[in-house]
Amino acid sequence: MGVIITGGFYRGRKLQTDTRAQIIRPTSGKVREALFSSLGERVSGAAFVDLYAGSGAVGLEAVSRGAAEAYLVENHAQSWLLLKANCKTVLGRDADATDQAGEGGKALPIRADVMAFCRRMREEGRTFDFVFADPPFDDDFSRLRDEVSGLLVQGGTGIVQFPSRNPPAWLDKADKLKKYGESGLAFFTKYI
Repeated sequence: MGVIITGGFYRGRKLQTDTRAQIIRPTSGKVREALFSSLGERVSGAAFVDLYAGSGAVGLEAVSRGAAEAYLVENHAQSWLLLKANCKTVLGRDADATDQAGEGGKALPIRADVMAFCRRMREEGRTFDFVFADPPFDDDFSRLRDEVSGLLVQGGTGIVQFPSRNPPAWLDKADKLKKYGESGLAFFTKYI
């Protein structure tokens, strides 16, 4: 399956994927386009987190569409290597360096367990405008909404990609749902 950045400054850049081992299930171009269409211009200048980043498609798409920074969190060894390579390929530079021409933001690949990353960010008082999570579909989703919410600024948006065949129990608390065949997106905004 070929994965291509669908919009913004890096539109058309190809990402490496390895779906043969069924370790990585990249978010499809159709779902990424719908996601970023829903988020609109708010992505420009935003702080973005891509949990379970895999190939990095969503986080790199956020940078391409103007996010100031995108943290791409991945812990699986094979996925981590792919993520690092894709950051270099798409951005044409080290992932954490700002483009000399002023285009694009920083992509910050982080090798960490997602729950440990969320805990560390909360302890440091870090919050983000957008947090996207696309965990393996056989994972336990029960705590994911709360973990994502804990990283959001007031009015920030959390998005969780979920399996349509086995939706999480908290889905009724989502502000908006979009379904695309075998997967769906649950959007929720943090209000205190």
